[in-house]
Amino acid sequence: MSFPSKFTSFDNSILAKISFLILEEVEVISLSDLIHDRLDKFEDISEFMLALDVLFVLGKIELEEDEGVIRYVN
Repeated sequence: MSFPSKFTSFDNSILAKISFLILEEVEVISLSDLIHDRLDKFEDISEFMLALDVLFVLGKIELEEDEGVIRYVN
């Protein structure tokens, strides 16, 4: 599953699932906390990572590798 198509509805696409990773009230969260809190919304870890990749490409998150955290960009 990835992007909406004739065979994949929008609700089952990765575009719909990225909303599970956007936390309005949080500016910074550790990757382990995000996995713990939201992994149950995804079929598996690869789908979770794809959603993070999409948010990164869209410029909505930044990864701070040295601290192991994700920063939400306004």
